[in-house]
Amino acid sequence: MKISHLLLKISLMAMIAVSLVLSWLIWTNNARFQRNTTDVMTPKMQTETKNVEEVYLPTQIITSNANGEQYVVYNNKENLIDAMHKQISQWQLSDPHKMTINSKNYLTTVNQSSALSLVYPRNITYSIFAKTFKQKVAKADRQRLFNRIIIPTKHSSVAYFLDDQHKTGFSVKVKKENLAALRARLNDATMRLPVTEKLFNNQPQLYYTSAVQVTQYSYLVSKQNPTDFVTSLLSGSDPSALETKEQGHITTYNDGTYKSLQVDHQNATIEFEDYSSDVLAATPTAILNGGYKTLAKIGNAPGNMRYFDYEHKTRTVIYRSYVEGLPVFNQTDFGAVKVQLLSTGVKLNFSVYTLQVPLPADSTATPLPTTQTALDNLAAAGYDMHDISSFKLGYHWSVNSSSASVIDLTPTYYFKYNGKWQSYEQLLNTTPSTDEGSAS
Repeated sequence: MKISHLLLKISLMAMIAVSLVLSWLIWTNNARFQRNTTDVMTPKMQTETKNVEEVYLPTQIITSNANGEQYVVYNNKENLIDAMHKQISQWQLSDPHKMTINSKNYLTTVNQSSALSLVYPRNITYSIFAKTFKQKVAKADRQRLFNRIIIPTKHSSVAYFLDDQHKTGFSVKVKKENLAALRARLNDATMRLPVTEKLFNNQPQLYYTSAVQVTQYSYLVSKQNPTDFVTSLLSGSDPSALETKEQGHITTYNDGTYKSLQVDHQNATIEFEDYSSDVLAATPTAILNGGYKTLAKIGNAPGNMRYFDYEHKTRTVIYRSYVEGLPVFNQTDFGAVKVQLLSTGVKLNFSVYTLQVPLPADSTATPLPTTQTALDNLAAAGYDMHDISSFKLGYHWSVNSSSASVIDLTPTYYFKYNGKWQSYEQLLNTTPSTDEGSAS
């Protein structure tokens, strides 16, 4: 036993030493990082196209104890969302029924004690959920909308599917559940942030009730060569055979028929338009499925890509990168991927950058104030609270000052102000405006 313990200690010390040496080499070898990004970024580093069940998973887990105290939980050693997905996919859910809730008692249902909540950033349909969690769904129930699943964790044969936007919901019967397995996973969480749900401008919003400090990250990024997308999206066309137009930092490729691709070299984004066929996606389920199918055309969707937003009126679906359950902002002005299913065709916007390898951060994140304090500070700075429609804790994407190949992810609050997502720091450092913005 003594020899085994000694060998274990020696192995651990060796692993730590190797880790320290590699970290030192990464951050001191400037020549490696100062090379053009295309030198180290090859398509082989990207993951294969994701399954629809991965893209449309919940992004946040909230638990409540017997006293009603709520926490956002995360495990940096295990993906809890994936663990919940595997567990619930083995359950049997059936018989959806409309719940008798309204705007007055909605928060009571949301904030109930001894419960697990799986939260989506925006509404999805029960049909998409059923496909993701391997459940059967009747045709009449396919278009039911919700963004929150609540599962009582003590003893239950029911789960609740709630729609924050309309403050409605439906319940389903649950069989073959294993609540003990869920509780065991939740008990292993490495991060617990105290929260509560409150109404803000008549919409439920998540408030962090203590100072927030989450991990700051730096990532090596992968950059796809734009000409690869020219070939894949324009039906295998040779870029040299296409009609090409250069205007400033924009290059436009046209196949001479119904497809075009525009490369923005300055912002590292691509816009693809395909008007070769009409799009008949009219229901929310059809639009979300269409969004995924269009996303799959990129060929290499990153492993951290998640559904973020859906706008039925414009038939637009937004996907973002996620790190430790938090959305990444400022990668582009629209997210990571934006799909618009027009009646005449499809419009696809996406970034050529994806997060790849996490690196040691050169500094720790500054603690953020409570959500209420942040709102009070914005109000004191002159911002009208009625112009803020939503807010989230997320990561701010910025290029590392020492290397264009490295992205720094700094945790901060993001507020949707006049229709545009802006960081807490950005709002405090600018003059309040009443001009309408576009979603980003």
